[in-house]
Amino acid sequence: MAVVALASLAGSPGVTTAAAALAVHWRRPVVLIEADTSAASTLMAGFFRANLRTSEGGIEKLAYALAREVLEPEDILNPELALAIAVHNLPPIPSMPIPSIPAQHLMWVVPGFVNLGVVEGVRSLWSKLPRLFAALGEGGIDVVLDLGRLQIDDPRLPLLDGADKVLICASASSIDLNRAYRRLELPDLAQRVRTMAGERYWSLLTSPVATELPASAFTEHILPVVATFPHDPEGAAVFSHGRPDSKPGRNRYRSAVRRAAQDLRVMIEPTENRNVS
Repeated sequence: MAVVALASLAGSPGVTTAAAALAVHWRRPVVLIEADTSAASTLMAGFFRANLRTSEGGIEKLAYALAREVLEPEDILNPELALAIAVHNLPPIPSMPIPSIPAQHLMWVVPGFVNLGVVEGVRSLWSKLPRLFAALGEGGIDVVLDLGRLQIDDPRLPLLDGADKVLICASASSIDLNRAYRRLELPDLAQRVRTMAGERYWSLLTSPVATELPASAFTEHILPVVATFPHDPEGAAVFSHGRPDSKPGRNRYRSAVRRAAQDLRVMIEPTENRNVS
């Protein structure tokens, strides 16, 4: 099993875009869960281009089922329950296409909140998800988790402890470097990162519009860098806004994501082997 969590500490560095792109190019079957508690789902309007009803899957329905203790782990992929959207089974929509995924790739999406008013009422969800992830892993399915922005003493912090890799997303700028440095000084993250930097916790950078800092600056002062995605708004829009991608081989953003997904799998596999042995 592999669980990869993506989050930001400040600003809007494209966490959901990166999470969706990684899930599209993940080498194994994967469930992408949009668990951002600070904003309504962007996957439904962006990645899916508003082609689907908001009732088609969703973390609110998942939280309700888990709270009632009527959900078995395998139920998350049951099409009759409509908790997750099976991207690989969606019919083509020529007029407003959903980004294509590689042939034979199995990918499900659990969209985020539609009604932010229920966020406080589902706090118990976050402690229940690791058991669900473990059961999916036993079935050979990995998880990519989009946490959006982490708040101070965020109730979702236990999800970081259960992830194989936590990618802290940031722009490769002095502004984000300073923001991340100051945020990581706070007790809720300081001890976690101090003991697991370079093992569980990594930086995932995006090149900024203005002057770019070298990855070594983040490695020295924050966390080692797993990858740097290029500033490529059109390429990234394939995943953030469902933009058609007629020449995926020339999409710089997609190419960088593909390499990062491969590198992450290589980094995670030794850990999986140790757990098996």
